[in-house]
Amino acid sequence: MSEPALLLVVCGAPLAARVGDGVRAARGRGWDPYVLPTDAALPWLEEQDLSDVPVIVGNRRPSEARRTPTADAVAVVPATFHTVNAWATGNADSYPLTTLCAALGSRTPTVAVPYASQELTNHPAWSASLTVLRRAGIRIVDPQNGSAESLASVPSGTGGRIVKDFDWDWVFERITARPTV
Repeated sequence: MSEPALLLVVCGAPLAARVGDGVRAARGRGWDPYVLPTDAALPWLEEQDLSDVPVIVGNRRPSEARRTPTADAVAVVPATFHTVNAWATGNADSYPLTTLCAALGSRTPTVAVPYASQELTNHPAWSASLTVLRRAGIRIVDPQNGSAESLASVPSGTGGRIVKDFDWDWVFERITARPTV
């Protein structure tokens, strides 16, 4: 039997600099990871050695076979303001967003680690979108402390500390438990 497939959606924010660690952590826990970066995440991946993991970019061509197996779980690390709001409203205008919308619709266990500044989290769409995702069974994890109960905005100038202190166990502890709605 093959290892369960983990689709790791990566958005363009400082925490994307740790996706290589997430791939290694996933493999250490028996997952077969696939990285699905948004266009904004690509610059964050350039300095990382991801040569041993499938990195799926862009939409497939009509003649191409499916590029990932059916997901057993999905992790969105980091989940930016744009992605959280587009996902919650069903705006599947990119391969990563289509994957997230399909995972939500199929009730695939999914964990999201939102990463947004106070200026963005004060926008009314932010809390509404998080509420939609939580009610749909998405597990939300604070990137600063791993809390699943609360989520704070990312204070300006703290990205380096958050990236350094982020613990992938926070994500994997939530993936293994199936969401309850």
